[in-house]
Amino acid sequence: MNTFDLFSLKGKTALITGGRAMYGKGATLALADAGADIYLASHSIESAQEFVEELKREKGVKVEAIPFEQGDIDSIRNLVDTVIQKAGRIDVFINCSRILPQGDGGVGWFQDEKQMDEGVRVNTAASLYMTTLVGDQMIRQHSGSIVTFGSMMGLIGVEEHNYDGNPGMAAGTFGHIYAVDKSGVSAWVRHAASYYGQYGVRINAVCPGGLQSDRTNPVFAKEYSKHTQLGRLANGDDIKGPIAFLASDASAYLTGLSIPVDGGYTCI
Repeated sequence: MNTFDLFSLKGKTALITGGRAMYGKGATLALADAGADIYLASHSIESAQEFVEELKREKGVKVEAIPFEQGDIDSIRNLVDTVIQKAGRIDVFINCSRILPQGDGGVGWFQDEKQMDEGVRVNTAASLYMTTLVGDQMIRQHSGSIVTFGSMMGLIGVEEHNYDGNPGMAAGTFGHIYAVDKSGVSAWVRHAASYYGQYGVRINAVCPGGLQSDRTNPVFAKEYSKHTQLGRLANGDDIKGPIAFLASDASAYLTGLSIPVDGGYTCI
């Protein structure tokens, strides 16, 4: 097979959560560029529709938004069932959705137990549940690629100097929920790979670093960039290649990996 053909997702069905913004948007664009039929899970169909129409118009691919609430088990089950009913299979699952726990239970090290409980329940347990539901379908197919989003912050500890001169961000530096969730992703993909491999199903994680966007505090961007080998934050295109690679047959012999996409941050 031609090397470039290995990256093609034409004729493949892809489900993505959290695919409308930040790194998730880049992941969706990668799936579209590779030619996949895309099911975009979103908590707001109205908000997602503009992006859906943009993808149809500019990429010429099949895209459909499906309602999804990560904190609702019935919604998760309905999401997976709906894609299977419509497409008959799921070839690629990209999981990059995450919620921010609500409430005023404290920040940083002293987080309220209710916030921690919600974060673990919704970001960790619900994520594992939706992945196993998709995995069940992939087992029936005896094929599939799962790519879940970890973080470079799940691979290393906190560098406090990233927050120098930025007291507003420093207050949240040592939050437990993100650390537990993202470090757990890297451990779990190894665990899941040891089970799914016998069925021809692969699972890997990407572990991105900081992303330059309109949300990025300039002080943080400057300090963070000092700690990367490439000297910058990621841009909107930097996640596309790794996603296209892991979703496609180009990575057919890779499973159980957590791949840093962080400009060399974690190798220092």
